[in-house]
Amino acid sequence: MTATATTTGVFLDDVSQAEARTPLPPPPPPVPDPDDPRYAGDPAAYEADRQAAVAAAADFAAAARRRGDAVGQVVSTWLATAPLDMLQQLLDQPADTMPIFRPAIGPVVVARHEHVITCLSRHDQFTVDLYAPEMARATDDRTKDPDAFSHFLLGTDDEGLYRIDDVILRRAVSRADEQRLTGLARAAAEGWAREVEAAGPGEVDVVPTLARSLPLRIVGDYLGVPAPGAGEPSSLPGYCGGDAFPLDDALLRVYTFQRIAEGRVPTADDLFGWVKDVFRNTFNNFNPASPSFAEFRERGIVATEYLTAYIHALLATHKATLAAGQPVPDTLLTRLLRLQGAATAEDGLLARDVAALLGAPPPEGELQRRLSDSMIRSNVFGVVVGAVVNPQEATCRVVDSVLRLASGEYGTRPGSSYDDAVGLAALEPGDPGYDAGLRRLRSYALEGLRLRPQGEVLLRVCSVEGVELGGVPIRRGTPVFVGYAGAMRDPRVTPDPLVFDVTRDELLDDHPQMTERADETPQSRLYLQHGYGRHKCLGRYASEITLQESLRGLLRLGRLERRSELELDEQNLYARSLRIAVGGTAR
Repeated sequence: MTATATTTGVFLDDVSQAEARTPLPPPPPPVPDPDDPRYAGDPAAYEADRQAAVAAAADFAAAARRRGDAVGQVVSTWLATAPLDMLQQLLDQPADTMPIFRPAIGPVVVARHEHVITCLSRHDQFTVDLYAPEMARATDDRTKDPDAFSHFLLGTDDEGLYRIDDVILRRAVSRADEQRLTGLARAAAEGWAREVEAAGPGEVDVVPTLARSLPLRIVGDYLGVPAPGAGEPSSLPGYCGGDAFPLDDALLRVYTFQRIAEGRVPTADDLFGWVKDVFRNTFNNFNPASPSFAEFRERGIVATEYLTAYIHALLATHKATLAAGQPVPDTLLTRLLRLQGAATAEDGLLARDVAALLGAPPPEGELQRRLSDSMIRSNVFGVVVGAVVNPQEATCRVVDSVLRLASGEYGTRPGSSYDDAVGLAALEPGDPGYDAGLRRLRSYALEGLRLRPQGEVLLRVCSVEGVELGGVPIRRGTPVFVGYAGAMRDPRVTPDPLVFDVTRDELLDDHPQMTERADETPQSRLYLQHGYGRHKCLGRYASEITLQESLRGLLRLGRLERRSELELDEQNLYARSLRIAVGGTAR
């Protein structure tokens, strides 16, 4: 399957056919009132009517489930085969008659910009609760520790749980690291390019090389979860890549392993596999009727346990090194360990800083709880899971989009061209226009990703009654597919949405009602690839730099030639291959 899969069908027709195949019986009558005078002296009549009403309600509920499943399957099929077509068809409907897609029974699909922004910013109405159970697998067992937390930022909208963790993590991962991140990503991209050039003219697959190696470099050197080569020394003393190690007794006291009996120091292939399995199970494995559901759930559980054991081992190693007064690498993991020490310091500086950001002091002892070994472990786990698959998939889409730009597939605006991007990539530090050129190259990456996005939708669930979007009521508990890819193509916000234009207004916003993010760069209402609002990607700086530097390294090889479409896996989710020719005729 390729990323350009399209359909000649009509989404709404498919929905109508699914509804026709799953008819609903008449609405059930209300359960009768036993005090109704017509039942006076006739309890048998009351019981007969009650049973009939209960049976009718059960029949209707069963039919409604079948209808919801059928409509949901149509939505899932379109998302797996032609998501952009589906969202575009919804955008093409008259906004006054179909502001959102809401079937009588089944999931909602939102494609228009204003409603997407509402769904992403109103976390009190549209929550991420569907993700929570699988994300909680990386947290401690509450049967072993009843006071254990069971959440990660992406899996909760609870104000009391979210904000303190958000402040802590954003102290450890911030825009202040942009220069360092650029250096890490550039070293990896230029190293890859040198290897390609040294191999001579030929063909290279971007997916398992450039697109994967940069995120893994960031995860190892910046987040603190490295993957040594097989047999190479690791950060765990005495162990090499691929070695097994015993599970720590301290971890076994709070965490229950169901699948593994020992940990393993991951190689790059191991780490990528674990992260991908966890990511897929958490964010793309919601349908128990899918033939792959059980396999993906099992792989996700195994990967969660391996990654948990490895991060704990790294944490314990670095914590002992810090306690001995020895230096440790500067990473997210070790920064959180240093904050752990600051949380117990008598001067109380960390507590005062957090109180200033939140507008109120945290509860007594809360910072120590949020910076426990267990919470550091699970938070690093969550950040790492988001820092590999997303950047790899985004890089593949950017490269695919820029190749389409080169072949003339897109209309363009003056100043937006493949040759211009190649010229920007050739600039060196100190060259005239270098800084502005780098910012413009970032715009090429974001515009390319707007036109060929990854994922296309974010999943939310309506959490309260009485919610409306565009005047359309949505029932509590309804899954909502938030089509951010459609929002980026909404012509009311994005003029000429199918034109490649790096000069677009990014529609920058501050972070509303989030004073703790006052020092962050504004968020874009145009480029929504990294989300919007509360769940705006924690690693967006690293991700954008990865995209920028991947594109720069690739374009410095000269004019590229496509040798394959972007091939995706069977679920149309993850890149499998994207081959290009470099330096002349392919080998």
